[in-house]
Amino acid sequence: MVAAGVAAAAFTCRPAAGLGPVAYTRAAKRHVVDPATCRDRVVGSWRFLRTAPPGVVVRSTGYGKTAKQTIWANGRPIFTEREYDPASKGMAAPGPIWLFSLTPDRRWLLFTIDPYSSASIAADGLVLRVISTAGGPVRTLGTMLTYSDYRTWCGGRLVFTGGEDRIAWHDKRLLTASPPDWRARPLVPNAGRAWGSLACAPDGRGVVVQTQPASDEARFSHAHWALVRVGFDGSVRALTSPPPGSSDETPRFAGSTLFFVRSTNLHGALYALRSGRVAGPFARLGFSFGYYGHHDWPYTPR
Repeated sequence: MVAAGVAAAAFTCRPAAGLGPVAYTRAAKRHVVDPATCRDRVVGSWRFLRTAPPGVVVRSTGYGKTAKQTIWANGRPIFTEREYDPASKGMAAPGPIWLFSLTPDRRWLLFTIDPYSSASIAADGLVLRVISTAGGPVRTLGTMLTYSDYRTWCGGRLVFTGGEDRIAWHDKRLLTASPPDWRARPLVPNAGRAWGSLACAPDGRGVVVQTQPASDEARFSHAHWALVRVGFDGSVRALTSPPPGSSDETPRFAGSTLFFVRSTNLHGALYALRSGRVAGPFARLGFSFGYYGHHDWPYTPR
């Protein structure tokens, strides 16, 4: 409580002209802040809605040895997962199927399967899979944490953060894959670094991504992410350099402006990067433990 009070007292909004409003969530309330004036207003309550890609559903049928789940796309079945594994002489329960997203042309579906419906297994990563919405073979792209901000479609390709282990800065690689072969390959060498949340750059020629030295330290407050731009030509350019004890997280674009959250002692504040200069903070996003170094701060720039 004392730390939270100190963090709140230390916050001062620094207005910046020319930036559009940003919606964010704090303490279960939905806010909208105007960075140009620092005017902050509550517009409603927070709600979590889990939605499936349009035109795609998972249907469960059967029971016991006949139990199965089927992905239907555009009114036709394209993939079936049977829950019974004869080799195990019992219920293997390899489901459920989790749907992620369609590619922009709606020709491919990204999904995964949560073995045994285990939250613990899922927390350490699941196998990312892709299938044509017309049906056909399933391609596997490797194991990744299932966070939506760990993958983006950019410049005609999928870019994602791959790797096992729930610790966000341990064994995490920046990978890319594209149709039709969907062969996953590194976008940049690891070089002792871990990669995290990412966003497609407005020009579609690269991504902005969190990075920090790789470690197996499991403390939630160990994060010291900085933001870099990684081009599809292999270039890497530093964008932010947070002070000691702080971490730059959850990059998102609104037009050409890059917004991000700088967290200090697990308290988040909203910033923006324009013309190579950091502007802000504009709003307090409050306290969040995150999960083993991962934060998906709830905000949407307009």
